[in-house]
Amino acid sequence: MSAATVSRADLARKARAFPVTSFRMVGLGATAVGLVLLLISLKGHAARVWQAYHFNFIFWLGLAQAGVVIAATQKLAKGRWSGLVIRFAEASVAFLPIAVVLFFVSYLGRGYIYPWIAEPREDLGWWLKPTWFYLRDGAVLALLAWLSWRFVRRDVAPDVAELAGGHPVESTEAERGLLARDAALVAVGFAFGLSLIAFDTVMSLAHKWVSSLYGAFYFMGSFLTALMWLAVLSIRMRPRMGLEDLYSRKQQHDLAKLCFGFSVFWAYLMFSQFLVIWYGNLPEETYFVFYRLWGAWRPVGIAVFLMVFLIPFVALLGEKPKKSPGWLLAVALVSLTGVWLERYLEIVPSINGGAGPAVGVPELGALLLFGGLYALSYSWFAGRYPMLSPRLAADTLEREHGH
Repeated sequence: MSAATVSRADLARKARAFPVTSFRMVGLGATAVGLVLLLISLKGHAARVWQAYHFNFIFWLGLAQAGVVIAATQKLAKGRWSGLVIRFAEASVAFLPIAVVLFFVSYLGRGYIYPWIAEPREDLGWWLKPTWFYLRDGAVLALLAWLSWRFVRRDVAPDVAELAGGHPVESTEAERGLLARDAALVAVGFAFGLSLIAFDTVMSLAHKWVSSLYGAFYFMGSFLTALMWLAVLSIRMRPRMGLEDLYSRKQQHDLAKLCFGFSVFWAYLMFSQFLVIWYGNLPEETYFVFYRLWGAWRPVGIAVFLMVFLIPFVALLGEKPKKSPGWLLAVALVSLTGVWLERYLEIVPSINGGAGPAVGVPELGALLLFGGLYALSYSWFAGRYPMLSPRLAADTLEREHGH
């Protein structure tokens, strides 16, 4: 079946072809193993368990929230290239309520995560009082989750109606206006909300370190992570959902250009922070950079730079690599690993008491726990909503074939 002749009914059938059971089984297995590993590690390695918990929370929260924002920006920009894969990004919304719960769970290990809780200081003022801190940031996360769910449910509603009724359903002009409004709220909430979360949960860990760019650095790094994850899913799900003849090299090229562009933007924001801190030459700020680029943490710092910027930049520089599914898949996996290491590098050196890097059972357990919960939430969404939008997919194919 060619892309030019596919019907809405064919697209509706493919919308139900997502491997829900596989995702659910992987999620259950990873969650169970991760939880067991963390519980075992609590005796004797409690600090590492909660530190691993924290940086994995920051990584997976950013990935999930940014997935929804990718869809929101596509609505605002009236992008038509992503109709076949945009639901893969929107499905991350299912993890956001879980992230709110996981944030409050970290209250149990707050003394291992936040130095200003373990050793209170009078100069902190009211902003970082533990009760106010958890209530404030928890409320921000809950608001972002609610805004994201409202946007996604409004976007999937016509597709749910189409699959239930067996006939094409289109959004009305009024519905499209409300969807654009919700998309704008999600995008603005993402920028401001995740900046606040980054300042509170990461910057506060390093006493006296200040970077006004860090909020943007975190949410743009999360956006890069979500783009790379979308690339992985679009390539891996293409044969599983029968999209080989529909998801074209041109569509992949559009996605790969975004992956390339945001890799460069990540490097730009990183260098902007580095330049200001280094040129200012203030000891209370330069130590944050120095500690991560020299000494025991230097290999991790170099690995992050290579995996998040240099390798994707070189590997995706031409048009041909961007159109190669296997090549883009490999680059995306490298970049995702690099951002995970970046979250580790940003957080753990500030709270591990001067120890060097250590990746072992606690870190693996936290990765499996969060990854498993993400997969479970993703499979829950895929089991209840169509993972391919017939109307958006038809619009993408119409654009591509010039009809």
